[in-house]
Amino acid sequence: MAGLVAAGFQGPFKYSHLTWELPFYRAWARWAPARRNPAAFPLFEVGGHGRSSQPRELLWQLKRTSPFHGYDTDSLPASPRGLTAEEYLEIWVSGASPEEWISLAKDFLVELDPNGA
Repeated sequence: MAGLVAAGFQGPFKYSHLTWELPFYRAWARWAPARRNPAAFPLFEVGGHGRSSQPRELLWQLKRTSPFHGYDTDSLPASPRGLTAEEYLEIWVSGASPEEWISLAKDFLVELDPNGA
């Protein structure tokens, strides 16, 4: 979510998973950070009983303590935890550099709305 904020998306993120998952997969498939971790889309625990690799799990993993918890009802915070989106990515997100996460977010937004409407 911080990558989306840094890429200029203000929210709320009111897309159904049917609308945004395929564009996300396309952007993810092209994404090639220097130290991509994981190499394949991650698997998430689902209710402690199974595993899923669906992108919607990214949203379901947002906890109440996340500054992005209200992603689907409110604007995304421009200063999550009092930080810039880039600083937030540097401190709280692993697996790639902030610039690489922002690149993924920008590519995803283009895929989501190729006409920029």
